Amino acid sequence: MEREAKFIDKLLSLIPGGVYGLLSVIIILIGDFIAFAYFPGYSIFNNMVSELGIGPGGIFFNIGIIVSGIIIIPYYIDLGKSFTGDKIKENLRKFAIFTAIISCITYIFLGFFPTIKTDPIIYYAHGALATISIASGFAYLTSFSMLMVKADNFKIAQACHGFIVAGVYAIFLLTWIPIVEWIMTFCIISWILSNSIYLLYKRY
Repeated sequence: MEREAKFIDKLLSLIPGGVYGLLSVIIILIGDFIAFAYFPGYSIFNNMVSELGIGPGGIFFNIGIIVSGIIIIPYYIDLGKSFTGDKIKENLRKFAIFTAIISCITYIFLGFFPTIKTDPIIYYAHGALATISIASGFAYLTSFSMLMVKADNFKIAQACHGFIVAGVYAIFLLTWIPIVEWIMTFCIISWILSNSIYLLYKRY
């Protein structure tokens, strides 16, 4: 574990976390767009996001998930380390980073287990991984937002953004409605983008 931590620290010393966040968003958007373009009749109101992974352009969607999920990990670690102030609780910081990494790992595996309904093993594995990823996503969004409230170097507006996205995650976990999943997707993209830009702004 110590070796992995040193490796991540080395990556962050070469390329700041905000860059990893921006790259991850670009990659997943490209994968989603290509998969969507190759999927005739796809509707965000009737089809889940993951169904793009079994369409004609599914390979682009799945590769986008895998690559973006790997690249985003240093971003979450850098974000977790960025909070300053006497009110910051280390246990909450560690929990936020831990749950973010769990969410990323299960998200990555979604690319290897697309939602193939004709294969029960892959289909249920996809469902389990998606549930864990989204539930841990709710946990880290809430935790990071709580840290933003307490931190000296973040604003309340940034914390509110995170709480709102966490709320959308909770709604989706309770409903599993396609359009809610798409709203959730764009919400997390907006959250990653805004915080990535903020990290780069504070760094430079």
